[in-house]
Amino acid sequence: MRILDRNIIKYKFSFLLSLLLLLSGEAFSEQQRVSLRWKPSQGAESYLIELSEDRDFLRVHHFYKTKNFRYEFNSQDSKFYVRVVGINVDGGRGVSSPIISLADKFAAAPKVKVERPSTVVASSEELRISLGDPKTSGPSTNTPGSPNSQKQVPVSTYYRVNGGEWQRYDGSISLSQEGWNEVEFYSEDILGNKETPKKTKYLKDTTAPQVRLIGEKKGQSGLIEIKSGAELTLQVTEEGSGVEEITINLAARDGSGAEVNLTLSGEETKQPIKISSSGIDGLSILRWEANDKAGNYIQSEIPLLIDAKHPVCVFAPTEGKLREDGIYYLKENGLIAIRCEDPGTGSGLSKLEYKIGNGSILPYQTPIGFNTGIHTVTVYTSDRVGNRAEFKIKVNAIKPDWQKTGSELQEK
Repeated sequence: MRILDRNIIKYKFSFLLSLLLLLSGEAFSEQQRVSLRWKPSQGAESYLIELSEDRDFLRVHHFYKTKNFRYEFNSQDSKFYVRVVGINVDGGRGVSSPIISLADKFAAAPKVKVERPSTVVASSEELRISLGDPKTSGPSTNTPGSPNSQKQVPVSTYYRVNGGEWQRYDGSISLSQEGWNEVEFYSEDILGNKETPKKTKYLKDTTAPQVRLIGEKKGQSGLIEIKSGAELTLQVTEEGSGVEEITINLAARDGSGAEVNLTLSGEETKQPIKISSSGIDGLSILRWEANDKAGNYIQSEIPLLIDAKHPVCVFAPTEGKLREDGIYYLKENGLIAIRCEDPGTGSGLSKLEYKIGNGSILPYQTPIGFNTGIHTVTVYTSDRVGNRAEFKIKVNAIKPDWQKTGSELQEK
């Protein structure tokens, strides 16, 4: 007990519960659903959602276990009280949440006609459903006015899942198969009166939506590299209960520049999601959080290198200098060297080419030599994501035996 007490003291989970009214049901039938949400509790590895017929929880009728922060109740749970208990990795229980009457919440929930074929059951690693108390259900064989008309003959309830073997119902049914489960059940009294089997369907969904970035590859930095302003494409896959909401954030790690915040839900998530990177530069983080209608939740992030700047080039004459008139003057055997660099947060230099006058474009490999005269040099450069730049300079290559001209000094 002392070890358990210490666990409880160490993990005093606190809960803030909220209830949402949701709608679901069989095709064109009137159904109700109530959703319970709570804030994650520090130290809790999973949660027990316990249901009881009495407010004091003298006996737990049945429970659901989940690692998520949301659970959805259907009408079979409407008569119960509910509380949430956090469980740590060692199995220690935390402090229970406030107790809520599901009967009160279902009484306020509207009934509507829906087209979905059945009820969505919240995700649970140990999903159990209740058909009610087997001791009180079942038909009565007494006719009104007889001495025993208020008494019920003992009954037994039987069920089977997905066409399997019939089993005796003891208060809850465990559903182990992911996806849709068909549950059939009927009651039979000790006199042999047997009701017609009923059918219901439940969707067990324990898989969170899958989100992935498509169409992008890693660059030489080891990160996904894109040009600033290009679109990123996220694809969401959810084969269970359907996506309820996805929130996306894209921002530079240092907090500079623009930032993208996007929230989508329902049908909007079924098509590829386009995210613009306009105005963002440098090491950035793409984050997303997504949850489905069964309460499964996922969050993830990807570091990106978003490059908004083109390479920068400098020119250096080996024999000569840049004059104030903006022209590079070369001495005999002088050459022009070109050095281009991508900024520190860039994707790296990809191409460096040049041409002299109207000549052919050539790859730059070694410093460039020139014939005598004035020349225009155009330099083309680009980085690995497609940022391009063009630079132009003028070069005057002078012969060493050029003729001096000018006025001679005249003696008086």
